[in-house]
Amino acid sequence: MNATTVSRPAVSPQPPRRTRGRWLLLAAVAVVAAIAVVLGVQWWTTGVPPFTGGYGDRDILFDDFDGPAGAAPDRNVWSIQTGAGGWGNEELQEYTEEAVELDGEGNLVITATVPADGSTPTSGRLTTHDKWSFTYGRLSARIQLPEGQGLLPAFWLLGDSIDTVGWPAAGEIDVVETPNDTSRSVHHLHGPTGRTDRWSINEGVNMPAPLADDFHVYTVEKHPGRVILAVDDRIVMDVEEWDVPLPGRWVFDAPTHVLFSLAVGGVWPGSPDATTPTETRMVIDWIMYLPEDQIGDVPIGASPPKGG
Repeated sequence: MNATTVSRPAVSPQPPRRTRGRWLLLAAVAVVAAIAVVLGVQWWTTGVPPFTGGYGDRDILFDDFDGPAGAAPDRNVWSIQTGAGGWGNEELQEYTEEAVELDGEGNLVITATVPADGSTPTSGRLTTHDKWSFTYGRLSARIQLPEGQGLLPAFWLLGDSIDTVGWPAAGEIDVVETPNDTSRSVHHLHGPTGRTDRWSINEGVNMPAPLADDFHVYTVEKHPGRVILAVDDRIVMDVEEWDVPLPGRWVFDAPTHVLFSLAVGGVWPGSPDATTPTETRMVIDWIMYLPEDQIGDVPIGASPPKGG
């Protein structure tokens, strides 16, 4: 019997699977991951959550506190903060509305009262939070600071993210503080290390004469990765991002608002004593902001031009 050979039809080789769709999917995943990294870096370096509104730094602030005696400062710019409870530093005073007012002579006055009978001291604190902030530029204020045991006058900034990320993640710049004695000025930057810990850079400067003797101009300049503090025309602190001790985060390339306060007692200055005046006043003549691109050759510590 003859064997029959059966021919099988030729089988064409299978074409390679399409990979274009897979590559597109991988590319999309990579883009999303890159965006997430960028937003994470924004949060890590500034402390500001993604997609929050920014400030254009175009709104020039100048307030010479002109108005009738006893009036409150401009409520379009300033909010007076009130209450007791220590304010995080075991302070003794209660902040009141009445302690913050114009004097009718072109000044804003914060008055601290320390009763001789040992009852609760009163004082004042005000802020531009939610009303005016700046990211970069120069902010100056002409102030006559008080002095006395247990007193802590301060001109300072907090990050606008304070209500969402808290302290120290929002960052704090103490333009000037003088606990007890104005023969020495003190300046600080506070920022976050991890979730709750903080780093601090501090500077104390001896003054040729007590700052309480006269008005002086206190200045903060914010630039990308840099903060400069000055008393009159003297730079007292110049800190760059790379000066922050690791693993600390630099959070000052973000909007910050202004605070003036006159605290009584607490962890740092200690309690008032028999030498503390019954009444002391922190007097602010003016505050002025210049956007970063308008600083130019204007010397640090300069007064505003006549007419504002």
